[in-house]
Amino acid sequence: MGFDVLSSIIQQIPLYDQTELILYVVASLFAAVMIGKSVSMYIKTGLINLKYATVVLILFCAFFVYENLEHLLSVDFPTIDILIPATGLTIMTFFFLSPTKRN
Repeated sequence: MGFDVLSSIIQQIPLYDQTELILYVVASLFAAVMIGKSVSMYIKTGLINLKYATVVLILFCAFFVYENLEHLLSVDFPTIDILIPATGLTIMTFFFLSPTKRN
């Protein structure tokens, strides 16, 4: 019975939206795995650059999770519309700091 309900919901979502949702889920899971790996590598090596990479991955993961929830739940908050570009700017800043910052 549960599978039938899920199947009917999936059939109501257009193929383009299904593909987008799947990509957001895969990207979120990939970012989560990479967060775990970067934290593990930081613990082993102590490289400061891994801190920046971890922050970037956390921001990416949060962005993908929010986008997925926004599409699934049709949620739209005005403050989030400001935070999303700020998140992109922060990600670019940490990408810049990562190779230039020394221990």
